[in-house]
Amino acid sequence: METLTTEKIKRNFMLINSAYFYEIIYDENRRFFDLYLTFGTKGISENHTKTYNDLIENLNGYLTKISEYIKSTYSNSEKKKTDELNKIKLSLSVVEISDYNQEFDTVIICEKEYKYFGIFKKNIGIRTEIKNGRIISMERKSDTLKENKKNVLQHRI
Repeated sequence: METLTTEKIKRNFMLINSAYFYEIIYDENRRFFDLYLTFGTKGISENHTKTYNDLIENLNGYLTKISEYIKSTYSNSEKKKTDELNKIKLSLSVVEISDYNQEFDTVIICEKEYKYFGIFKKNIGIRTEIKNGRIISMERKSDTLKENKKNVLQHRI
């Protein structure tokens, strides 16, 4: 993944309300995550690019910690499938970088999806909040994307 600059953001990202949006390809299998750079009244800032570039530089460390956290939250039925679940690669879904939130500057939403019963699939989603390069919270959610939208709206009000 390449580093970002404010010029690249303004040139390549889509502006949606008070956020810049772009799909970032992050592995050789062309998997991608949605990147949102949200801002208040000041617009995009150098802080956005610094935070993103630091995140990318340290991404593997964050993903390792998130994977360990997921293992610690397995339900009893998931514990029976530990070997299978540990082989499933963690997927990045959403990264949100904000310059107006007092509690965190980055949110990472990761998921593992596995076969639950026959053709049915189950999703393990984790919402991770980061402030100044340090993980401040990780929480397993039943619907991490829905929860993230709710949290974004709460912080904007």
